[in-house]
Amino acid sequence: MRDKKNMNEREILAKNLRQYRLSRGLRQEDFAKKVGLSKDTISKIEVGKQHNIGLKFLVSICRELDISIEELFLENPGRLRFEIVASEKGIKALKEIGKQFKIVS
Repeated sequence: MRDKKNMNEREILAKNLRQYRLSRGLRQEDFAKKVGLSKDTISKIEVGKQHNIGLKFLVSICRELDISIEELFLENPGRLRFEIVASEKGIKALKEIGKQFKIVS
């Protein structure tokens, strides 16, 4: 694979899929069965050699890994940015929840 700055979508997908699969302790063969693909196809995806992966299979992969489809294509999926927009009422509710878990004083 090329330098991270020059990675294309297929290479990003390859890296992320392998990372997520391994982080869940799944072997290629077992994972392939769960998502309805062959072990060979999963292997090709993980080395960036599989060109056309249908949306149906991308969705199945994401469901099995419990991730969003965006996470498969982010160069740094561990650095997701979250934005929370809340009303005053919502902020009060969040503070109450935080108190229950001793997150906020």
